[in-house]
Amino acid sequence: MLDKCINAHGGIQKWRSFTGISYNLEEDGETVYQLTNIKDRRAYLKSNDYEVGFDGKVAWAKPDASKIPRKSAAFYYNLDFYFLGVPFLLKNPGVVATDEGTSVINGKNYKTLKITFGSEIGLSPEDVYYLYLNPESFRLEILTYSVSFFKKENAQINSAKTYSEYKEVQGVMMPTKLENFEWNDGKLGKSTNHIRLFSDIQFLNEIPNQSIFEAPEGSVTESVN
Repeated sequence: MLDKCINAHGGIQKWRSFTGISYNLEEDGETVYQLTNIKDRRAYLKSNDYEVGFDGKVAWAKPDASKIPRKSAAFYYNLDFYFLGVPFLLKNPGVVATDEGTSVINGKNYKTLKITFGSEIGLSPEDVYYLYLNPESFRLEILTYSVSFFKKENAQINSAKTYSEYKEVQGVMMPTKLENFEWNDGKLGKSTNHIRLFSDIQFLNEIPNQSIFEAPEGSVTESVN
């Protein structure tokens, strides 16, 4: 089922053929440029108020992390990339995908995948994801998830993210709108008005300026365990 979903989005070989991805993210009227090395997850983000990055060892923010989500560069540097990269990023050793059959959400049928992680996978192995796929196209439409980055015991699922307005980019189907909704007892509730719009998505065969990922002078660093 996971392979069918990945193939519906362009295939894992196509995704892995690229070195990087860049795009502009608009949220609450603010635009953030984001660049990520797909191969090693090094990242660089820039808005009018801050710069954030990951050099492969530490996350960093300049001038500091006061204006970024959860005020943590380690949490934020690959947050949008990760959600945008689903389902491709789930095709990794240690990721367990389980076919949960058909679910009915707000009167519509979906193929359902449950995703769990091995104990040594990523920063939040306690997280649980459910992918709800269009039963005809196998394209991802709804993702529910837990967040245990800050509290390991907090693994309850109480929010959902919808994937929509897909656009083909260099052979890969990419959503250009992600919106959060309340999630209760298997039902999609009200929008939380947390909407992310992606534009100018580009896959890169190379990233000429590798120094862009390095922590600049005057930045505040945060370890990534």
